[in-house]
Amino acid sequence: MEVNNIKSLLFISLGAIVGSNIRFLIYERLGNIFFLRKELRILIINNFASFLLGLYYSISINQAYINYSKNISLLFSIGFLGSLSTFSTFVYDLFELSFQRNFFKSVKFLIFTISLGLFSLWLGLLIGN
Repeated sequence: MEVNNIKSLLFISLGAIVGSNIRFLIYERLGNIFFLRKELRILIINNFASFLLGLYYSISINQAYINYSKNISLLFSIGFLGSLSTFSTFVYDLFELSFQRNFFKSVKFLIFTISLGLFSLWLGLLIGN
């Protein structure tokens, strides 16, 4: 493996460590303070990550005077935000709803989550511009 690839993997890994730990802390805090259901906590965290991705992307492409390195982008967008969002938990929640034969609720949850995620990404882009 090339040195650049190892360096990239290290930046992604560092971001992933931070992102997953922050996800855990936010998840626990939302449950302890606001007593939110598991699905709602995951929805909030995923949309927060989508918003941050939109904001980061907007700032990184619109601020030409700031020199963003590839490694910082890997650390933040893939490592940190990839670990902050919880796609596997989202898919598992959909599976649980479907398994409980609650098809309408699972489709509603799928459409709502994806729509809200896209809106959060758009909002981040809008604010970043």
